[in-house]
Amino acid sequence: MSATVTIVASSTADSPFLGLTPEVRLFVPPLAWDGGRVGKCYNNVQAMIRQRGGRAMYGWALTDYGPHQRSEPAKPPLYRRWLNHVVWCDPQGLLWEVTPCRSLEDDAPPQFLPTEFVPDPEATFEIISEEVWHARPTRYIPTRVEGVAVAEHLTQAQHAPTDEVRQYWLRKALAALVPAGFQPREWKVELLEDRTGSIWLFAD
Repeated sequence: MSATVTIVASSTADSPFLGLTPEVRLFVPPLAWDGGRVGKCYNNVQAMIRQRGGRAMYGWALTDYGPHQRSEPAKPPLYRRWLNHVVWCDPQGLLWEVTPCRSLEDDAPPQFLPTEFVPDPEATFEIISEEVWHARPTRYIPTRVEGVAVAEHLTQAQHAPTDEVRQYWLRKALAALVPAGFQPREWKVELLEDRTGSIWLFAD
C-alpha cells in the first residue's frame, strides 16, 4: 500500500482573513474500505488504528465553497467551509482519508475521495464515548473581501445558542449575498442534537 501526499503552498487569495491562512495544505488520498461510515471520521480512524496500527491526525478539511449556486455561469465564491476533521496516519507515516462522503445535492452513493487537509494538533475532538464525540464548530473563511460579512454572519449562526438567534444570523447572511451580485434562495442547517453542524447557503 502506498500513496502520495501532495503539499502545496496556500494562496493568499484562498483564505486571506481571520489569521487562518495555512502555510501548507495536504491533499490526502482516499483509502476505500468496507467499514467506512459517512460523517463518522473519528470512528473510522479509530477502527483503522485497531486493525492496522498508526494514529489519528486532527485538523481541518477544506470543503465546499459558498454559496452553492444553481445557475450558470457560476460567480466567484465568497467563502469556504472548514470542517473539523481527522484522518488516519498509518504506521509508515502516510496520511489516508478513510471516511466516505456524500454529495449535498444528489442521492448518489457515498464515495471515498481525496481531502484537502490542514493539520492542526490542537483541533482535537471532545470524546464522550467510543460512539459519541463532538467536533469543533465549523469555520467559514472568506475567499474575497465581498465575502467577509457573509462569513461573519455564518460564524455567528454557527455559535447561536437558540434557533431564533441562529435564524436571525442566517437571514443576515443571505442578505449579505446581494451586494456581491447573488440572488439568495435558501439555507440548510445540519443539527447535531443541541449543537449546530454545518450550514449551507444556496443562491443564483
